[in-house]
Amino acid sequence: MAAVGMPPHILALFQARKPLDAFPAFKSKHPRPYEGVADFVRKFESVPPPAVAPFETPKQRQIRKKRQKLLAHLQQQKRLVEEYKPLDDPKIEGDPFATLFVGKLSYETTEKKLKREFEVYGPIRRVRVVRDCEGKHRGYAFIEYERDRDMKEAYKKADGTKVDGRRVLVDVERARTVPGWLPRRLGGGTANASGPAVNEYHVKRGRACANMPAGGDVSRHVRQREEVVGGAGLGTMWIA
Repeated sequence: MAAVGMPPHILALFQARKPLDAFPAFKSKHPRPYEGVADFVRKFESVPPPAVAPFETPKQRQIRKKRQKLLAHLQQQKRLVEEYKPLDDPKIEGDPFATLFVGKLSYETTEKKLKREFEVYGPIRRVRVVRDCEGKHRGYAFIEYERDRDMKEAYKKADGTKVDGRRVLVDVERARTVPGWLPRRLGGGTANASGPAVNEYHVKRGRACANMPAGGDVSRHVRQREEVVGGAGLGTMWIA
């Protein structure tokens, strides 16, 4: 927009201001040289320094809490292992060598549904879906067949069967057939007890044994170790 024709009060807004006043430049001063502290040594206190108060770093606190948590867990696990007596459980009954374990079940699966799915391998005597003290589904069950050979047939062929939209895992009952066996919640388990390469178990009257294929992964075998936390031995634990 041209300045021609603008009223004087508007035109005054576009006029340059007068230049700033010039000031002489500041002269740079040399900083004071560094001096020693020898002159101040005589002013220092001669009393011994105070004791260092104990201090815990965040990392040390994290390690301590983790150790305490692990120690409490192992002590609780040891107590539960001592209380674990499947042979004295009144809810566990029937022939253990004709009983099939079924895991990874849907919480909606019922005994009737399981019996319909697994009776194709032979006549079933009893189906028990495990529930906690509040009646909630635990996600696994036990199926007792009338004959041992029917359980073996189901053990070899039923793994991966889809029940209520979920592929289940099958295994033999180990609590009453394998001496010293513990469930996974107590530090035991079988790591990966299913699959065609592993399901070559020969379950006989009076004992249960497993034949691993040649060249199998021996790291999956259950091994024994001694848990020691903070110098306190907690007994023998079983891990998969």
